[in-house]
Amino acid sequence: MSTLSRDEHPTDLAHWRQIIFRRLFGAMAIICIPVYFTSVYLCMKQGFWSMVVVDTLAYLMLLALLLFPELEDRQRYLLGSLLCYGIGVAFIWAIGPTGAGFFWLFMFPLIATLLLGSRMGFASQGLAALTLIITAIAYGNHWLPWPPLPEYSLEIYLVVMLNFLVINAMLCFGTGYLTDKLAQSLERTNASRRATVLGLARVSSYRTSEKARHLDRIAIASEKLAEALLHSPHKPEELTPVFAEHIGLSATLHDIGMIGLPDSLQSKMLELTPSMEQDRYKHTQIGERLLADLQKEAPDCMLLELARDIAAYHHERWDGEGFPGKLRGKTIPLAARIVSLVDIFDDLLCHPDERLRMSFTEALAHLKGLKGTALDPLLVDTFLADPGMKAIWEEPAIYRQGTD
Repeated sequence: MSTLSRDEHPTDLAHWRQIIFRRLFGAMAIICIPVYFTSVYLCMKQGFWSMVVVDTLAYLMLLALLLFPELEDRQRYLLGSLLCYGIGVAFIWAIGPTGAGFFWLFMFPLIATLLLGSRMGFASQGLAALTLIITAIAYGNHWLPWPPLPEYSLEIYLVVMLNFLVINAMLCFGTGYLTDKLAQSLERTNASRRATVLGLARVSSYRTSEKARHLDRIAIASEKLAEALLHSPHKPEELTPVFAEHIGLSATLHDIGMIGLPDSLQSKMLELTPSMEQDRYKHTQIGERLLADLQKEAPDCMLLELARDIAAYHHERWDGEGFPGKLRGKTIPLAARIVSLVDIFDDLLCHPDERLRMSFTEALAHLKGLKGTALDPLLVDTFLADPGMKAIWEEPAIYRQGTD
């Protein structure tokens, strides 16, 4: 039984192929009505009775493909592709190059690719090419009873024009529909990905003193700093527009590893012993392992790649005295160096202990003092030179409100 009824999983490729087939061949059945009658009229007028039969059988087959529920989807798609092939070959062999055969033969591999996949599309291209080669050999040996080329008339022109417009409309409809659906699918995927990442980040923040506003500031400031670096004459080689676009969302996962620490190590308000401080830094390793597991499911996802680097290395220092690997300088991934700076600056302004908070001017001065020791000098200079950074913490006086 056909599965042309609505699929339970509308994101499946099979579902979209069903929709493409219904709409493409449904439109063909309607648009081909004038094509069928004009083609039959012209063939009858010129004595091509075999083509009258071919046209009629082709149109009946088109209706059968749309109306017979017994056909399986793949059978339906294969027959639909072969229908285009058959019409093309019949016109070329019976009438020659003056008819609409080339249009339909051109359509054959495209329909096969859309409905049956790229492998069948390539096979269809090979079959179409072989058919044209055989046709050329047959014509060269006078095996094809092609009539003499007639003088062009308005009737011939109109038939060819209608065939051209039908095939052109089908191609435009098919590719336009696919492009629109792809764009919508990408938008939904991006929205789902963003919601998932933010959900993960906020789950980890529920166990710490760092709430949603902290994540928002980290995301906005990291993206803004990366964009400023893009226009720097000393732009790092690994920095690309795609990197800058993704780092904000990736930065929200910088402390995802905190979810694996005990409650006694969560709050910044607690005084920790040196041993406990070292244990707290282990959240970088926990976060790296967690994101590495996620990355196995999407190895080409830059968002997860950046998030993994950030989670693992945002407590490294430029001078090599950080944690966990005591990496130095540019051996620390750029994303981690960016988020490290932003995280430190946010902590200076929004520390949960109000006694430890600084004014914006004081925080800038302190940040400058970390240049070349804890922080990348280029990033510090770029951050200090961007007057727009202040708005991130001033609207609405965020740094006075702490990490609410």
